[in-house]
Amino acid sequence: MHSSRRRRTGAVVAAILTAGALSAPAGDAAEPPRRVVENLDRGLVAVPSGKGTFLSWRLLGTEYARHGNAIAFNVYKGGRRLNAAPIVRSTTYQDDSRGTGAYSVRAVVNGRELRPSSALTFDKGYAEIPLASADGYSVQHAWPGDLDGDGRYELVVSRLSQTRDRPDLLEAYALTGERLWRVDLGPGSYTQVGGNGANDPAPAAISGSTPIGGYRNDDNVTVYDLDGDGRAEVLVHTADGTTFADGAKVTANSPANQFISVIDGATGTERTRQPVPDDLVADGPSGGHFGIAYLDGEHPSLVTKLVTRVGARRGAFRILVQTWDFNGQDLTRRWKYAVPAASGATSFHQIRTVDVDQDGRDEIADGNYVVNSDGTLRYVVDGAGHGDRFDIADLDPDRPGLEGFAIQQAELGVVPKFPWYYYDADTGESLVTGQHPASWENDTDIDVGRGNAADIDPGHPGYEYWTSTADVTAPGAGVRNVQDGKVSTTTPSVNFRIWWDGDKTAELLDYTHVEKWDPNTETSTRIFEPSGVVSGPRNATPFYGDLIGDWREEILAETADHTALRLYTTTEPTRTRVYTLAQNPAYRLGWTVRGYLQSTYTDYYLGTETRRVPKPSITTTKGAAS
Repeated sequence: MHSSRRRRTGAVVAAILTAGALSAPAGDAAEPPRRVVENLDRGLVAVPSGKGTFLSWRLLGTEYARHGNAIAFNVYKGGRRLNAAPIVRSTTYQDDSRGTGAYSVRAVVNGRELRPSSALTFDKGYAEIPLASADGYSVQHAWPGDLDGDGRYELVVSRLSQTRDRPDLLEAYALTGERLWRVDLGPGSYTQVGGNGANDPAPAAISGSTPIGGYRNDDNVTVYDLDGDGRAEVLVHTADGTTFADGAKVTANSPANQFISVIDGATGTERTRQPVPDDLVADGPSGGHFGIAYLDGEHPSLVTKLVTRVGARRGAFRILVQTWDFNGQDLTRRWKYAVPAASGATSFHQIRTVDVDQDGRDEIADGNYVVNSDGTLRYVVDGAGHGDRFDIADLDPDRPGLEGFAIQQAELGVVPKFPWYYYDADTGESLVTGQHPASWENDTDIDVGRGNAADIDPGHPGYEYWTSTADVTAPGAGVRNVQDGKVSTTTPSVNFRIWWDGDKTAELLDYTHVEKWDPNTETSTRIFEPSGVVSGPRNATPFYGDLIGDWREEILAETADHTALRLYTTTEPTRTRVYTLAQNPAYRLGWTVRGYLQSTYTDYYLGTETRRVPKPSITTTKGAAS
């Protein structure tokens, strides 16, 4: 375990915001390794709004890093320019002009227009993506990825039998509605056969985790371009009977023989596979999570976590972390690390891959412990045990580095030392810990089921955090600010943070609706509530995030009859201009892990006090140009 020299992230930043204009930082120090990331297109989207059309598009992280405030935009309809002067303070435009025509946007750099970018049009106010026929199935998770290399995201979704008596399905869809392929994950995805792997997110051998109340907590699927050819692969645990899109099947002597398969994202066919290690077989079936990390600071690697509990559902944790590289032909293991049982490390219901020491290389965070990029243990938070969720971000702009916030529950009949903790994400040092009310002192069933961190109160610097704790009179309960302490004894919804309405404070997503917290009245108002769609397990939609348009986030929800997905985007203009969140390293990697689902964050401070944001150190694959 070790810590490293901290770098200040709240103050050493680079360029843009408030008035919306970009400005490049002077005198950049030596750059860390540049990550190879997706080559996204402009992401222009056109949505009916008021008496006209709302347009929104991306400022790319790559062009922001190159051009700073020397970039502006022109908007066209049917070849006619709509804006009188190049747009420099926003990446949105409300068009109320007469006439029709196809929309496009051109970036303007040093007075020269670049090539046009065409629009994705939401005629109904949302994109509708029809689902292939599968009676009795519902969508659990969705993973974005550019499967064909054209610069626009496609979606890989997991569909689960609502009665849990048929195989789980993986399917791929374009945002324009086309179905691309289906993979049948086979009988191991829903039957208890014993083993050591996991499919998303089946309850038995392949997922290893018996569903509680119908919920499934594992994922073991992810989508990302590992080999740098501009097209994303799909990584998934497979077993005997898994059938790929071309009809090819996995065959094995035993259902306990399981594999990590690399699937071609464009076709749904298998490219290669490797056996799932059997280190945990003696302890029983194991579940776990997949994610992506840049362990060398430049190239993405697959991260797999296997976890089981010894002897019982609440037994001691056994955790195995592995990382893998894919070069376009072969999947090879980078390293394998068994987390020491005596270390006090416990598994949460998801992992985060994030650069906690800011050296350019990602670490693997799992609740109360962090594994370094080289496969060694960095730290275990003293006194912390198991919880369901945790957040890591730059929560305090005036404090160097990243911070974390995590919730706790009783384990092995032991009352947790604290119901939640706020900590240094680099070193694991606890900064603030919650206190139990007197009634909890001997309660071995304590479970703080939810916690969230977001900037919801512009009157206090930095983020706020709060939990689902019912007893808000308990010491430390209610809404707390990272600098000022308690700011409210009333708590808003506690599921997800979302950037929706255009200011720099956060909104809150629960079920399928968005709420805005008013710190003056300590109440929330619903500002977006679509009809005809439903949430899934844990009141979550399959996905939310910055898929298209400007830096704000979209919501992907399933229709109530389970026949389609709908993608919603905000139509609120904004004068805040930030490069697309999808090209921020920590934010994008947050999409690669599903599990319980949790809020996704940037690795720089994005909140009320933000005036400038850092340039990302990235370069793109050889996919579509912007």
